[in-house]
Amino acid sequence: MARSPFVSVDIVKSLLLRRVLPPIDAIGYGLAILAMGQTVLLNLVMIYEVIVRYGFDAPTLWANDLTYMTNGTLFLLGAAWTLRMNAHVRIDFLSTLFPVRLQHFINLAFYVCLFLPLIWYVGLSQGQKAWRAWVKGELQNMSAWEPVVWPFYTGITIGVVGLGIQVVAEAIRHAIGLADPEAVPRPGSGEHVQV
Repeated sequence: MARSPFVSVDIVKSLLLRRVLPPIDAIGYGLAILAMGQTVLLNLVMIYEVIVRYGFDAPTLWANDLTYMTNGTLFLLGAAWTLRMNAHVRIDFLSTLFPVRLQHFINLAFYVCLFLPLIWYVGLSQGQKAWRAWVKGELQNMSAWEPVVWPFYTGITIGVVGLGIQVVAEAIRHAIGLADPEAVPRPGSGEHVQV
């Protein structure tokens, strides 16, 4: 019996769901772990600042800058995992009334036609900004401490790129859901896989 030159849709679906998407999800999870570490750092900096400012009347020059830089990056570093866990705010009371395939189509179209190009543009722009800051040794001139800003810009870039990668993964899930709604969780259902 001759083998078909075409790959089965079920094989492709299985390959995507078991081999391709889990490593992509792991990237978002790793970035979320990094964001959690930054949360600990943020709390330690704030506690230290409060103690030295009010206990010893010796405020730091660096706590404010470190706080806004850490806070600014941790949200973006956690964005990919938040998307994977379906924890972003969704206003989909109307779309939940549609058939599941149509819901997957709407989400797929949104991710591919709107969100992914936007993420691409922002990531590219932010990456160039981080690179320029690193090459020039750019400093934050709005503070007395004047820290270098490339780590801040790089953290933002990594978060945006991680979110973009996760958007691709979610688009793949919705494409699979368009073909086989039972293979993936329903859009907006809050169902997700455990790591």
